Amino acid sequence: MVISARRWAAGVAVLVLALFAVGLAGCGEESPATPTPSSPASAGVITDFLGRRVQVPPSPSRIAAVSPTTIELLYYIGATSVVRTDGVNYPPQAADLPSVGPSYSPSLDRLASYSPDLVLADSVLQRGLVQRLESLGVPVVMVGIERVEDVSRALRLVGQAIGRPNAGEEAAARLERELESLRGSVSGRRLRAMALIADAQGNVYAARNDAYVGSILQFLGVQNVAADLPQTGPFPGFSQISAEAAGGLDPDVVLAISPAPPPAPRLSQLLPRMPGFGGLRAVREGRVVEIDPALFLQAPGPRVVEAARQLKQALEEMR
Repeated sequence: MVISARRWAAGVAVLVLALFAVGLAGCGEESPATPTPSSPASAGVITDFLGRRVQVPPSPSRIAAVSPTTIELLYYIGATSVVRTDGVNYPPQAADLPSVGPSYSPSLDRLASYSPDLVLADSVLQRGLVQRLESLGVPVVMVGIERVEDVSRALRLVGQAIGRPNAGEEAAARLERELESLRGSVSGRRLRAMALIADAQGNVYAARNDAYVGSILQFLGVQNVAADLPQTGPFPGFSQISAEAAGGLDPDVVLAISPAPPPAPRLSQLLPRMPGFGGLRAVREGRVVEIDPALFLQAPGPRVVEAARQLKQALEEMR
């Protein structure tokens, strides 16, 4: 099968491992409801996205953000990190930071060598790493993005965590203003969309509304035809889907996400050649849009405005 070619498999492997790690982190334990971070009840104490009470230093000077999302949140507020994780290249000024390894399994020894006084970790991707990170003996604040609405909440929490609540509030308010003009902006066009990714074995997964890309569709007012599919497979927020089931949902537009970097083939190029999926009306009629994996899958965060604008433009061109 074309999609299981060596280049595709090699490029997808990192994403599969990372997202599978997220799935494993939640196995065997009930996922707590996401708390609303609030102003600290006492000086220096905040509540993170996992509901943990964390004592943070008043003005941390060596902050370690250990995921693409936490890096982007931190820099959007105007602060900096002493490290990054593998593959982080945005914002550009973070690309030259020393890496502490992959986001789903950072090296604690390497991280400790940079003497952080605060660690910002990802409450989605790194939920299962809390105890390991706490073993460093420095405050660990867990913050992450699952839905559009989480971004401004995360900015406010990061502002509190780094001792710059006003900067966090200003960043969140700015982002909310930019987003508001996009809310429901595609709803009048009655578009029915489906966002797909595939793994190295050729299995295809559709994003539900609890996937980040699904929440952006919902925010724009687009009907996500896969919203009610059951959670199946290792990717949280995605449901494994057959060509027959996809055909029954009959989306007007298919959004394709290709985690593997070029020169690996794009999923949008592969779909017409995949048994069954090539027969989808949207695929036959050329209404397949390749969307940026960094914006819609790998680094949810303050670039949500850019993601929503890009998606709105792409969908409007498909009318």
